[in-house]
Amino acid sequence: MHIFSEPVVFVDIETNDLSAVNGRVIEVAAIRVENGAITKEFNQLVNPGRPLRQFTTNLTGITNRDVEKAPAFTHISDELHQILDGAIFVAHNVHFDYSFLREEYRRLGVHLDPQRFCTVKLSRALYPECRTHKLADLIERHGFSYSARHRAYDDAHILWQFIQHVSTQFERTILDAAIAKQLVRST
Repeated sequence: MHIFSEPVVFVDIETNDLSAVNGRVIEVAAIRVENGAITKEFNQLVNPGRPLRQFTTNLTGITNRDVEKAPAFTHISDELHQILDGAIFVAHNVHFDYSFLREEYRRLGVHLDPQRFCTVKLSRALYPECRTHKLADLIERHGFSYSARHRAYDDAHILWQFIQHVSTQFERTILDAAIAKQLVRST
């Protein structure tokens, strides 16, 4: 199984809380890749319907003013769902990003259950000699470029860079085996 044999969407979100049940998405980015090329990109601030904590603003740079005129999740959900549809959902610590989006869609009465793939687990499998595998570690270790850390689009694009990088650094059989082991099938 090669990751590019079916569509893949690199996803990153920024949130106003660490709990998907209590928190809301404040920014979402999705980069859809088919046959090794980007086919669609989505990057949107989201109004969570409540004020942001200072911690969130300090981490992301996103302010209350930024999100107050942004659309609510319900207004972007259809377009985002079209980009996610039929693709493997890829994120760094996939459970976090997926749980927030699943909860946002659940609130709208929409079931979200794509195949999921975690780049943290892939990094651990391919680079077991490295102690940590946070996104900042991958950036430093492999020299990935970005303009704004802890912003959804740049973080999602780093994941695309990571997949491109490992695709050139590892034999296909090794990479395919590591990917197959990490892929979480939809239920």
